[in-house]
Amino acid sequence: STAADEETTEADSYEPLATVRERDIVSSDEFDYETLDGGVIITKYKGSDTAVEIPAEIGGAPVKEIGFYAFEANKDVTSVALPESVETVAEGAFIDCAALTEINLPAGLKKIESGAFAGCTSMAEITIPAEVQSIQEGAFSGCNALTIMTVLSQELKYQNWGLEELPNLVIYAPENSAAAEWASALGKYAIY
Repeated sequence: STAADEETTEADSYEPLATVRERDIVSSDEFDYETLDGGVIITKYKGSDTAVEIPAEIGGAPVKEIGFYAFEANKDVTSVALPESVETVAEGAFIDCAALTEINLPAGLKKIESGAFAGCTSMAEITIPAEVQSIQEGAFSGCNALTIMTVLSQELKYQNWGLEELPNLVIYAPENSAAAEWASALGKYAIY
């Protein structure tokens, strides 16, 4: 057995790793994307617009995810409009997008993965929709301009998103919510 075999198979087995799958990336002028389980994942933004509008559908399938490092270190994008169909902002999706000042997070968003907005040094304000169930570690690390975060969820738990390092941040959350509790513990809470 070679090292390559070991990396692509489960331990003590000939079964492929659960994380290994065929990817069928389609390329257009603006985006690279793939369709998986009936939904589209934007895998790379290739356009030159400063204001980017992600389409609600591509090829008749709803856009469900902004993929792994899709906009990484894009220095030109200042705003992104996400369609209501997006449920996941994947790991590092907008990492180091230093010019990004504005993004809407759609009401149906469920998950923001690790480092999704880390290093977005121009973003001053963001609203976390009520349906978001998890935000992973470091999602907002280094967002030094972030001064207002509104958390609409009653239940959302804090998991080291990188907020403690942001000195001017105020977190608005519903009274008696989980967010009110953790934002108070961080010394950043205000009732909205």
